[in-house]
Amino acid sequence: MKKVSRLFLSILLGAAGISSSLAQEIAQPNSPDYNPKALYEGPYKLNTWSVSAHFGPGQYYGDLREYDFFPVTKSNIDSHSEVSVQGGITLHKQLSYLFGAKADLSFGGLNGMKRRLYNSYFTGSYTDFSISGTVNLKGLLMGANKMKRWKIDLSLGAGQVWYNSKAYRLGTGELLRSTEGTRNDWIIPLGMTFNYELSPRFDIGLDFRANRVNSDYLDATYGGADPSEAANATTSRKGTSAVDVYGGASVVLTYKFGKKPLRVKKENGKWAYHPEDGNGYYNLRYTDPKVLVKPPKILTLEEMDSVAKANRPEDIDPRLLLDSDGDGVSDFFDKEPNSPAGSIVDGSGRVIDFDAYVKNALSTQLGCTEVFANIQFKTDKSLLDDEGKEILRNVAQVMNKNGCRLQLAGHADRRASDRYNLGLSKRRVEAVKDFLIKEAGVNAGKIMVDYFGSFKPIADGSSREGLQKNRRVELRLLP
Repeated sequence: MKKVSRLFLSILLGAAGISSSLAQEIAQPNSPDYNPKALYEGPYKLNTWSVSAHFGPGQYYGDLREYDFFPVTKSNIDSHSEVSVQGGITLHKQLSYLFGAKADLSFGGLNGMKRRLYNSYFTGSYTDFSISGTVNLKGLLMGANKMKRWKIDLSLGAGQVWYNSKAYRLGTGELLRSTEGTRNDWIIPLGMTFNYELSPRFDIGLDFRANRVNSDYLDATYGGADPSEAANATTSRKGTSAVDVYGGASVVLTYKFGKKPLRVKKENGKWAYHPEDGNGYYNLRYTDPKVLVKPPKILTLEEMDSVAKANRPEDIDPRLLLDSDGDGVSDFFDKEPNSPAGSIVDGSGRVIDFDAYVKNALSTQLGCTEVFANIQFKTDKSLLDDEGKEILRNVAQVMNKNGCRLQLAGHADRRASDRYNLGLSKRRVEAVKDFLIKEAGVNAGKIMVDYFGSFKPIADGSSREGLQKNRRVELRLLP
């Protein structure tokens, strides 16, 4: 029996640990701000400990109580009542909203009688201690916000009882049997408790429990028709009572521990939780942690529109996005927005004589100024023509002499798929870069490369001239 009892306790404690971790899983809300490590910390901290006192009538079921339907009168039972009194204290730890554990210390009197077979009555007393796991049936079946003030617990556990009983003959009071000092046996307590939350600190309720004893000797009487057989009986099981059972019903008063306790209130007909206010902490006995974590707010279309308008940046000048002459300088900065096609311009968009610019740059060594130019390509080609090579040779001379940098951007017209055009623009810009490095001796570290396919046209692609303008590599000579 000791092995069985140890196994039962191991299962009970293991179930309590599993239920605690399982409750953490259940309590996770669908929130991007959810942090499981902070579930019981900060504003989401919950009070979990409580202590209860219970007191009420007790009842015994066994050899000297069971199934005796003879009239109960003073003459035949010698005024011995079958109802006793029991009470005790309970320390409770709520592990999660649905599961908990408790340690119970109880005491009380025992008595009963039976005229048939035994013609005896008994009196005694007991003290027991048990550890049990609890399940919140109300929360499990109805959720956190129905019957909000109520808590209904089902409990099951294991423990020990210490008792001392004596059996007497009805009428004469002759001592028949005794437990001969205090005995102890294992018990399995089963109970149900109904609690109502009176205030943030106190609950009141009713407790019903039955304790199954691991013997048939609680009433100092061993089962069987012949009482003489019971003189030395201890834990055997036979007769009218296989094992003894005792218990009762009690009024329960519970005190809830914890700092700054709170009891939830209704707002606009609904239970409203405000842990972020810092006024205190709710109790895990009545509060499911997931109701404390506010879900992310989902904005309506009107709200999103309002937020967008409030955060909308100032409108930009449309000329910043427009390059009418395709020279690489936006109209906002372009001093000559109608430059002839293919012109080489400076940073202000003004057409320059590039040959003269190169000669001046080489002779004076005054450094670099910002210059824009385009190298044109034939349809679906990435080969440089003679005109493009000549421009690149001049650019290379200025770069090698004055240490200028060069930014290259490859482009294509729209007469192919986006994927193909992107590859074609990359081949064109790589052809320009290779020529500058291999043919003109430019330092590769001075060249920056990008390519955009057909996504950045500078002319209307519906005409031959427009298509030609869009097949290009843009050069931007930088200081």
